[in-house]
Amino acid sequence: MPLLTNIERRALARGAKENCQQNIIKILQNRFDNIPELMVKTINQIDDISLLENLLLPSISVNSLEEFQQLIDSNLTNIT
Repeated sequence: MPLLTNIERRALARGAKENCQQNIIKILQNRFDNIPELMVKTINQIDDISLLENLLLPSISVNSLEEFQQLIDSNLTNIT
């Protein structure tokens, strides 16, 4: 199997990040219908794939968008 170039690795990482962002948004839209544009923008601005992965499962089980926003806020303050 050939080795990946740095460009290919970055492209794969970017695709995984964008896929995770879109999955979180789709799950929240399915559960709560309308998502505030600011929340969508915040999710799309998260570059850390591990943070996105940590938000993916809770997006399935949170009780409200407010609760999910609190998860986002707490995770973002933990990485800064």
